[in-house]
Amino acid sequence: MPQIAEIERGDTNSPPAKRVRGHLQNQVFERLRRGLMVGAFVPGQVMSLRKLANGFGTSPMPIREALTRLVVVNALEETTNGSVCVPRLTSGRLAELFSVRELLEGAAAEAACRNCTPALIKELTEINTELLGAIAKRSVLGCLSANQRFHFTLYGASASEVLLPLIESLWLQFGPTMYLSLLSPDMPWDASAHFEILEGLRTAKPAVARRGVLNDIRTTGRSLIPAMASHTSIGLLSSPLDDLYFGD
Repeated sequence: MPQIAEIERGDTNSPPAKRVRGHLQNQVFERLRRGLMVGAFVPGQVMSLRKLANGFGTSPMPIREALTRLVVVNALEETTNGSVCVPRLTSGRLAELFSVRELLEGAAAEAACRNCTPALIKELTEINTELLGAIAKRSVLGCLSANQRFHFTLYGASASEVLLPLIESLWLQFGPTMYLSLLSPDMPWDASAHFEILEGLRTAKPAVARRGVLNDIRTTGRSLIPAMASHTSIGLLSSPLDDLYFGD
Protein backbone atom coordinates (compact mmCIF):
# COMPACT_ATOMS: atom_id res chain seq x y z
CA MET A 1 0.00 0.00 0.00
CA PRO A 2 1.49 3.38 -0.97
CA GLN A 3 2.23 5.62 1.95
CA ILE A 4 -0.14 8.54 2.36
CA ALA A 5 2.58 10.97 3.34
CA GLU A 6 4.02 11.70 -0.09
CA ILE A 7 4.72 15.42 -0.16
CA GLU A 8 4.51 17.63 -3.19
CA ARG A 9 7.73 19.32 -4.20
CA GLY A 10 8.43 22.91 -5.03
CA ASP A 11 6.55 24.76 -2.27
CA THR A 12 9.06 27.03 -0.60
CA ASN A 13 6.61 29.33 1.18
CA SER A 14 6.73 27.50 4.50
CA PRO A 15 9.30 25.53 6.50
CA PRO A 16 9.61 21.89 5.33
CA ALA A 17 8.52 20.35 8.65
CA LYS A 18 5.38 22.50 8.83
CA ARG A 19 4.58 21.88 5.17
CA VAL A 20 4.90 18.10 5.56
CA ARG A 21 2.79 18.06 8.73
CA GLY A 22 0.01 20.18 7.26
CA HIS A 23 -0.15 18.18 4.04
CA LEU A 24 -0.35 14.91 5.92
CA GLN A 25 -3.00 16.12 8.37
CA ASN A 26 -5.23 17.42 5.59
CA GLN A 27 -4.85 14.26 3.53
CA VAL A 28 -5.75 12.02 6.48
CA PHE A 29 -8.73 14.22 7.34
CA GLU A 30 -10.06 14.17 3.76
CA ARG A 31 -9.75 10.40 3.46
CA LEU A 32 -11.49 9.79 6.77
CA ARG A 33 -14.21 12.28 5.86
CA ARG A 34 -14.88 10.60 2.55
CA GLY A 35 -14.69 7.19 4.20
CA LEU A 36 -17.54 8.21 6.48
CA MET A 37 -19.61 9.42 3.54
CA VAL A 38 -19.03 6.18 1.63
CA GLY A 39 -19.91 3.95 4.57
CA ALA A 40 -16.42 2.59 5.19
CA PHE A 41 -17.15 2.87 8.91
CA VAL A 42 -20.31 1.66 10.60
CA PRO A 43 -22.47 3.07 13.44
CA GLY A 44 -21.01 2.37 16.86
CA GLN A 45 -17.56 1.55 15.50
CA VAL A 46 -14.70 2.75 17.69
CA MET A 47 -12.08 4.58 15.63
CA SER A 48 -8.88 2.79 16.62
CA LEU A 49 -5.83 5.04 16.32
CA ARG A 50 -3.50 2.08 15.88
CA LYS A 51 -5.52 0.33 13.19
CA LEU A 52 -6.20 3.51 11.28
CA ALA A 53 -2.55 4.55 11.45
CA ASN A 54 -1.50 1.12 10.15
CA GLY A 55 -4.05 1.31 7.35
CA PHE A 56 -2.99 4.81 6.33
CA GLY A 57 0.72 4.14 6.74
CA THR A 58 1.29 7.02 9.13
CA SER A 59 1.74 7.75 12.83
CA PRO A 60 -1.23 8.09 15.22
CA MET A 61 -0.81 11.88 15.58
CA PRO A 62 -2.41 12.98 12.27
CA ILE A 63 -5.14 10.38 12.81
CA ARG A 64 -5.89 11.82 16.26
CA GLU A 65 -6.01 15.37 14.90
CA ALA A 66 -8.33 14.35 12.05
CA LEU A 67 -10.66 12.55 14.45
CA THR A 68 -10.82 15.66 16.63
CA ARG A 69 -11.83 17.77 13.63
CA LEU A 70 -14.53 15.24 12.72
CA VAL A 71 -15.91 15.35 16.27
CA VAL A 72 -16.18 19.13 15.99
CA VAL A 73 -18.37 18.82 12.86
CA ASN A 74 -20.53 16.10 14.51
CA ALA A 75 -19.41 13.38 12.09
CA LEU A 76 -17.92 11.45 15.05
CA GLU A 77 -18.56 11.57 18.78
CA GLU A 78 -16.39 11.25 21.86
CA THR A 79 -17.43 8.66 24.45
CA THR A 80 -17.26 8.96 28.22
CA ASN A 81 -14.02 6.94 28.32
CA GLY A 82 -12.31 9.30 25.86
CA SER A 83 -12.46 7.14 22.74
CA VAL A 84 -13.99 8.34 19.47
CA CYS A 85 -16.71 6.40 17.67
CA VAL A 86 -19.17 6.63 14.79
CA PRO A 87 -22.53 7.88 16.12
CA ARG A 88 -25.60 5.66 16.15
CA LEU A 89 -28.52 7.53 14.65
CA THR A 90 -32.01 7.40 16.10
CA SER A 91 -34.83 6.63 13.69
CA GLY A 92 -36.12 10.20 14.14
CA ARG A 93 -32.81 11.80 13.27
CA LEU A 94 -32.36 9.49 10.30
CA ALA A 95 -35.83 10.38 9.00
CA GLU A 96 -35.04 14.08 9.33
CA LEU A 97 -31.72 13.67 7.52
CA PHE A 98 -33.42 11.90 4.63
CA SER A 99 -36.13 14.54 4.47
CA VAL A 100 -33.51 17.28 4.11
CA ARG A 101 -31.61 15.13 1.59
CA GLU A 102 -34.66 15.13 -0.65
CA LEU A 103 -34.76 18.92 -0.72
CA LEU A 104 -31.05 19.50 -1.32
CA GLU A 105 -30.18 16.55 -3.54
CA GLY A 106 -33.33 16.98 -5.59
CA ALA A 107 -32.34 20.59 -6.28
CA ALA A 108 -28.78 19.55 -7.13
CA ALA A 109 -30.04 16.93 -9.59
CA GLU A 110 -32.21 19.50 -11.37
CA ALA A 111 -29.29 21.92 -11.62
CA ALA A 112 -27.00 19.15 -12.89
CA CYS A 113 -29.55 18.27 -15.55
CA ARG A 114 -29.58 21.86 -16.79
CA ASN A 115 -25.76 21.78 -16.98
CA CYS A 116 -25.61 18.28 -18.45
CA THR A 117 -23.08 17.34 -21.13
CA PRO A 118 -22.52 14.08 -23.06
CA ALA A 119 -19.34 13.62 -21.03
CA LEU A 120 -21.32 13.68 -17.76
CA ILE A 121 -23.80 11.10 -19.04
CA LYS A 122 -20.92 8.87 -20.18
CA GLU A 123 -19.14 9.14 -16.82
CA LEU A 124 -22.29 8.43 -14.80
CA THR A 125 -23.18 5.49 -17.04
CA GLU A 126 -19.74 3.98 -16.51
CA ILE A 127 -19.98 4.41 -12.74
CA ASN A 128 -23.44 2.85 -12.74
CA THR A 129 -22.13 -0.11 -14.75
CA GLU A 130 -19.50 -0.56 -12.05
CA LEU A 131 -22.26 -0.44 -9.43
CA LEU A 132 -24.25 -3.10 -11.26
CA GLY A 133 -21.16 -5.30 -11.34
CA ALA A 134 -20.69 -4.87 -7.59
CA ILE A 135 -24.35 -5.73 -7.01
CA ALA A 136 -23.99 -8.90 -9.10
CA LYS A 137 -20.96 -9.91 -7.05
CA ARG A 138 -22.70 -9.01 -3.75
CA SER A 139 -19.76 -6.75 -2.98
CA VAL A 140 -21.01 -4.48 -0.19
CA LEU A 141 -18.04 -2.13 -0.24
CA GLY A 142 -18.01 -2.05 -4.02
CA CYS A 143 -21.68 -1.01 -4.00
CA LEU A 144 -21.08 1.73 -1.45
CA SER A 145 -18.07 3.10 -3.31
CA ALA A 146 -19.74 3.22 -6.73
CA ASN A 147 -22.97 4.62 -5.30
CA GLN A 148 -21.17 7.49 -3.60
CA ARG A 149 -19.22 8.32 -6.75
CA PHE A 150 -22.40 8.31 -8.84
CA HIS A 151 -24.21 10.74 -6.57
CA PHE A 152 -21.34 13.16 -6.05
CA THR A 153 -20.41 13.18 -9.73
CA LEU A 154 -24.04 14.10 -10.44
CA TYR A 155 -24.23 16.76 -7.74
CA GLY A 156 -20.85 18.18 -8.72
CA ALA A 157 -22.31 18.99 -12.13
CA SER A 158 -24.75 21.35 -10.42
CA ALA A 159 -21.79 23.72 -9.98
CA SER A 160 -23.43 24.99 -6.79
CA GLU A 161 -21.14 26.37 -4.10
CA VAL A 162 -24.05 26.33 -1.64
CA LEU A 163 -25.63 22.91 -2.18
CA LEU A 164 -22.51 20.75 -2.29
CA PRO A 165 -21.13 21.55 1.21
CA LEU A 166 -24.59 21.04 2.70
CA ILE A 167 -25.05 17.70 0.93
CA GLU A 168 -21.62 16.56 2.07
CA SER A 169 -22.50 17.40 5.68
CA LEU A 170 -25.61 15.20 5.43
CA TRP A 171 -23.66 12.30 3.92
CA LEU A 172 -21.13 12.58 6.75
CA GLN A 173 -23.93 11.98 9.22
CA PHE A 174 -25.89 9.21 7.50
CA GLY A 175 -23.13 7.62 5.40
CA PRO A 176 -22.14 4.98 7.98
CA THR A 177 -25.71 3.63 8.05
CA MET A 178 -25.50 2.82 4.33
CA TYR A 179 -23.47 -0.28 5.14
CA LEU A 180 -26.40 -1.55 7.18
CA SER A 181 -28.83 -0.97 4.30
CA LEU A 182 -27.00 -3.59 2.26
CA LEU A 183 -27.45 -6.14 5.05
CA SER A 184 -31.21 -5.82 4.83
CA PRO A 185 -32.96 -8.52 2.76
CA ASP A 186 -35.64 -5.93 1.92
CA MET A 187 -33.16 -3.55 0.29
CA PRO A 188 -33.58 -3.74 -3.51
CA TRP A 189 -30.10 -2.67 -4.59
CA ASP A 190 -30.81 -2.82 -8.32
CA ALA A 191 -29.81 0.75 -9.20
CA SER A 192 -33.22 1.26 -10.83
CA ALA A 193 -33.45 4.85 -9.60
CA HIS A 194 -30.10 5.59 -11.23
CA PHE A 195 -31.54 4.61 -14.61
CA GLU A 196 -34.32 7.12 -14.04
CA ILE A 197 -31.76 9.81 -13.22
CA LEU A 198 -29.81 9.00 -16.39
CA GLU A 199 -33.02 9.14 -18.42
CA GLY A 200 -33.71 12.61 -17.07
CA LEU A 201 -30.24 13.73 -18.10
CA ARG A 202 -30.47 12.21 -21.59
CA THR A 203 -33.87 13.78 -22.27
CA ALA A 204 -32.97 17.11 -20.63
CA LYS A 205 -35.84 16.79 -18.16
CA PRO A 206 -34.78 18.12 -14.73
CA ALA A 207 -38.01 16.94 -13.09
CA VAL A 208 -37.29 13.34 -14.14
CA ALA A 209 -33.72 13.51 -12.81
CA ARG A 210 -35.03 14.93 -9.54
CA ARG A 211 -37.69 12.20 -9.29
CA GLY A 212 -35.00 9.55 -9.73
CA VAL A 213 -32.97 11.01 -6.87
CA LEU A 214 -36.02 11.18 -4.61
CA ASN A 215 -36.93 7.57 -5.40
CA ASP A 216 -33.38 6.51 -4.59
CA ILE A 217 -33.39 8.34 -1.25
CA ARG A 218 -36.84 7.07 -0.25
CA THR A 219 -36.10 3.44 -1.15
CA THR A 220 -32.95 3.52 0.95
CA GLY A 221 -34.70 5.26 3.83
CA ARG A 222 -37.47 2.66 3.97
CA SER A 223 -34.94 -0.13 4.43
CA LEU A 224 -32.58 1.51 6.90
CA ILE A 225 -34.70 1.68 10.05
CA PRO A 226 -35.42 -2.08 10.21
CA ALA A 227 -31.82 -2.81 9.21
CA MET A 228 -30.55 -0.66 12.09
CA ALA A 229 -32.91 -2.36 14.53
CA SER A 230 -31.76 -5.85 13.58
CA HIS A 231 -28.04 -5.18 13.32
CA THR A 232 -26.25 -6.17 16.50
CA SER A 233 -22.64 -7.08 15.68
CA ILE A 234 -20.63 -3.95 15.00
CA GLY A 235 -16.95 -4.39 14.18
CA LEU A 236 -14.12 -3.09 12.06
CA LEU A 237 -14.35 -3.78 8.36
CA SER A 238 -11.78 -6.29 7.20
CA SER A 239 -11.02 -4.76 3.79
CA PRO A 240 -8.00 -2.45 3.45
CA LEU A 241 -8.81 1.24 3.41
CA ASP A 242 -7.41 1.67 -0.10
CA ASP A 243 -10.10 -0.71 -1.43
CA LEU A 244 -12.66 2.03 -0.82
CA TYR A 245 -13.31 5.30 -2.58
CA PHE A 246 -12.13 8.19 -0.47
CA GLY A 247 -11.83 10.77 -3.23
CA ASP A 248 -8.92 12.83 -4.46
